[in-house]
Amino acid sequence: MNRVSINPKNYQRKITMPKNANTATKFADDRAKLVADLKLLIEDAKVLTSDAGEATTEKAEELRDQLQDVMAKLKTEGEQVKEKAVDTKNDIEKYIKKNPWQSVGIAVLAGVVIDRIMRD
Repeated sequence: MNRVSINPKNYQRKITMPKNANTATKFADDRAKLVADLKLLIEDAKVLTSDAGEATTEKAEELRDQLQDVMAKLKTEGEQVKEKAVDTKNDIEKYIKKNPWQSVGIAVLAGVVIDRIMRD
């Protein structure tokens, strides 16, 4: 039986990231911005509701309208984040389907890095 010698140098390939590799970074930045905006909106809502309890009827109606506006903005931004998350997921799935072995290599590399971090 003949043995085949495999030289790892012959199999080295340059791993290339997808053209939209910064999509994940952009998504993370957008997510961070959204989280900060949501925290501000929640604080505004808390202030508005506490003021509503102390205000007159006219002031209460004005505050309710402002609260509804804040909630509408929150809903809109939440839908935008959901759309971006779906788009990012689809991009990742397409990349994995086009480059299955590179994806496996990246996953293995990530596993090794996480393993090394966890051991320290």
